[in-house]
Amino acid sequence: MKWLNRITGRGRAVAEIPSIVAFHEIDTWLEKVSELLFRGLGTNAMALYEEIADKREELKQYISELRDAEPKADMPAQITKIGLLSRDKMVKLLYSLCDKIVIPSQTDYKTVLDFHKMASHNIESVLAKLSKNIYYVRSLFPDEAREVEANLNQLRDILNRLIAPMKGKESKIMDLSRVHALIQRIREQMAEIESEREEIRAEEEERSAIEHEIELSERRLRAIEEESEWKRLKEYEAELTAVEEELNTLSHGINNLFTPLQKSLSLLKKQDRSGRVSLSPAVRKAVTAILSSPVQALNEDEDIEDYLRSIRAVILEMDALKERTRDRALKWIDHLLNTDTDLPGIRARYELLSSRAEELRRELSALEITNEKERLEHAITAAKGQLTRLDDLIAKRRRGIELQKKELAAKEIMLQKELEEITGKRIEVKFE
Repeated sequence: MKWLNRITGRGRAVAEIPSIVAFHEIDTWLEKVSELLFRGLGTNAMALYEEIADKREELKQYISELRDAEPKADMPAQITKIGLLSRDKMVKLLYSLCDKIVIPSQTDYKTVLDFHKMASHNIESVLAKLSKNIYYVRSLFPDEAREVEANLNQLRDILNRLIAPMKGKESKIMDLSRVHALIQRIREQMAEIESEREEIRAEEEERSAIEHEIELSERRLRAIEEESEWKRLKEYEAELTAVEEELNTLSHGINNLFTPLQKSLSLLKKQDRSGRVSLSPAVRKAVTAILSSPVQALNEDEDIEDYLRSIRAVILEMDALKERTRDRALKWIDHLLNTDTDLPGIRARYELLSSRAEELRRELSALEITNEKERLEHAITAAKGQLTRLDDLIAKRRRGIELQKKELAAKEIMLQKELEEITGKRIEVKFE
C-alpha cells in the first residue's frame, strides 16, 4: 500500500522523493524520507530539546535545595536518621540522572527514539531505586521532595510529547529500522568482499615476485649448463646412476640367494628364544645377521661362508627342524658354499661398486657447480610449492567472493523492494 501517499493526502511527499539514489548517498536520502514521513518531527524535537534542557537545569536546582535543606525538628530521631541517609542517596542518584540526560544535536526519528528510550529508562530506573525510601525523604523535606517529583513527572511528560509525531506510525518505524539494518549488512558484506579482493591483489603481487625468482633461478641453471664443469657433473651423475642401479640389482640378487633359508633360520631363532634349542653366540649372531639383512651379512668383517658353515653344523647336530625342512636348508647351504655360487666374488663386486659410488658422491660434492645446482633446484622446488599454495588460496578466495556477491545481490534486491514499499513508488538504487 502507498501509505506515504495516504499520509500526505495528495501524494506531494512521494513526488519530492528522488526515484534514483546512489547507495553511498542512501543515508541522506532516508533522512529526507523520514522528514516527509514524520512531518514536524524536527521542529517539535528542537523545541522540546530546549524544554528538556531547561527542566534538567531546574532539576539540578531542586536537587541542590534538597541537599542543603534542614530536616523538620519535630521528627523522631530514627526517622530523621533514615531520612537523611535516604536524602543523600536520592541526591546522588538525581545528579547522576542529570549527567545521563545528554541532549542530542540531531532530530531524525532514530535519534529522537533512541534519546526517548534512554532518558525514559534512566528516569524510571531512578524512581524504582527511590521507591522504598522516598517516604522518609518526604517526611523530612516535604516541599523539596515535592518539587523534585513534580520536575521528574514534567520531564516524563515532555519525553512523551517528543515522540508524539511518531505515534500510530510504529509499523513505518519498524520498516525504516529494518531498512537501516539491511543497509548495514550490505555495507559489511561490501567491505568484506573488498577486503578479500585486496588480499587477492597482495597475493597476486607475491605470486608475480615468486615467478620472477623462479625465472631467474632457471636462467642461472641454463647458464650453468654452458660451463665446462657442467660436463664433468653430468658424467659423474650418469656413472653414479649406473653404479647405483647395478648395486640395487646386486642387492636384490643377494637377497634372493638367502630367501630359501628364511623359514629355517626363523624357526631356529624362535626355538632358541623359547629354549628348545641353545645356539652359541656365534651361531645366534650369524642367524640374526642373515635374517636382518643378507646384504649386510655378506659384507660384514666375518666371512659369510663361516656363518653358513656354523649354521649347517647346528642343523646337522640338533634335532631342531623337521627332516624335510632340515634337508632343504642343508641342500641350499651346500649350494651357497659351492664355488659356482662364488659368494666371495659377489662380496668383492658389491664392495667395489659401493666404494665407487662413495667416490663419485665425493667428486660431485667437491664440485662448486653441484652445490649451486642443488641450491637452485631446491629454491625452484620450494618456490613452485609456494605458487601452488598461493594458487589454491586465491582460488578459494575467488570462490568465496562469488558466493558473497550472490548473497549481496539478493540483499540489494531486497533493499529496493523495501524502499519501494516505504515510498510507494519505483526506486532505483545505484550500487556502483
